[in-house]
Amino acid sequence: MAENTMRPKQGLKLRKVGRQYMIVEACKGNADMSNVYSMNRTAALLWEQMEKGNCTPDALAECLCDNYDIDKATAIRDVEKQLAEWKSYGLIS
Repeated sequence: MAENTMRPKQGLKLRKVGRQYMIVEACKGNADMSNVYSMNRTAALLWEQMEKGNCTPDALAECLCDNYDIDKATAIRDVEKQLAEWKSYGLIS
C-alpha cells in the first residue's frame, strides 16, 4: 500500500437510507446498528472512492474538484478535515 493511501476499516459498509448515508459494521451479513455513523452525500462520495482502493488524500481532493465547483486548496483542506474525523472514530486506516 502506498504511503498516505486511505481505506475503510475492514467490515464497514456504506448504506443509503432515504436521503441519508450511513456507515455500519457488517457482521455475518447483518448490519450492527450499535455504532452507526451518518454522513452527507459529499462525505459518502469520498467513502465510495476509498472503497475502490489506492486512494490518497490528493486523489480524494481531485474527486471533489471533479464533482463540485471547488478549488484544489479548499478540496484538500476539506478532505484532510474529513479524514481526521474518520481516523478519530477508527473508521479508516
